[in-house]
Amino acid sequence: MKRGKILAAAAVPVVAAGVALTAGGSANAGTQSAPPIIGYTVAAFNAHSDSISGITATFGTPATSAVGSSAVQVPTADAIQFGATDSQGAAITWSPAVPATGFALTTAGALTLPATPVTAPVTFTVKATDGSAVAFATVNVGVGAATVPAEDGVSVAPDAVALKAPVNNNGTVSFPTVPWGVPETLANGPAGAAFSNGVLSAGTAVPGNYQGVAVTARDTAGATAVETFDAVVQPVYAPVPRLSKGHAVALNPVRENVYYWQSGAPSWDHFTIVGPGAINGHQGWVNGHLGLNTAVYGGLEAHHGYTVYYQPVTGPGSSTPVPGSHWGYVYFVS
Repeated sequence: MKRGKILAAAAVPVVAAGVALTAGGSANAGTQSAPPIIGYTVAAFNAHSDSISGITATFGTPATSAVGSSAVQVPTADAIQFGATDSQGAAITWSPAVPATGFALTTAGALTLPATPVTAPVTFTVKATDGSAVAFATVNVGVGAATVPAEDGVSVAPDAVALKAPVNNNGTVSFPTVPWGVPETLANGPAGAAFSNGVLSAGTAVPGNYQGVAVTARDTAGATAVETFDAVVQPVYAPVPRLSKGHAVALNPVRENVYYWQSGAPSWDHFTIVGPGAINGHQGWVNGHLGLNTAVYGGLEAHHGYTVYYQPVTGPGSSTPVPGSHWGYVYFVS
């Protein structure tokens, strides 16, 4: 016996509906409304971060000292060379944020300690900038030793902020900071979008691709990192019934079971059978649930072809298609 298939439903919102049928004819296609929108999602793409990290301080004597270590004894006349890493690979400019008398700092990050004795302790801050990124290093000079040449205990403490890559998750975007919990703000975002505690959600934003959106993380001292990205807002449609895997199994020459698979959402499925005999044009409804469904057709004429058309509808007795759904059919020879 020859068997047919239910045609797979197309993706929403392109839709078609089965309507009136005649013997041996095909379904007339008609445009219907898109499925209802039940929410919106937002995702971040093409992100790049501008931040400064890995601040180091290299002393003239002894060699390199890791930032944040304990105080290192160095001659007051030796220079300190600051270094750092910019996330974009660009050159960093250094400047005194909180200057101290007798200390000199070049834009390349070379700090010269006073050659003559100073009143200790001395604390001052240097600033590293590149574009929108800002970081700081606090220098502490302790009490000098009594021996000659005089030595001061010098330590450097960094203050830097970084933004990790944005995380798209369940329709929202989060922006993790290093260290965790740095306050964040949103700029140039979609109108109506919501931003709270480092998480961006679509809110009431109009769907679209928003370019040049920026999240800024800034701590209380002013260390700053900026993430720039494209925000894409999309609607979320209600689940749509999809019919597939249709086939028929003969019970006897005049009776057939028709099976089909329903996914996406349950619905009532309006059917019309087309073929010879009194059953031609017969209509009814199947309570289509998710998974395998069965419809039984009797009173057929043996060894003839029949087509059963199915359309998910809004309820029993209705011929109004579920928005976004498509009709399908099963063809068989009894």
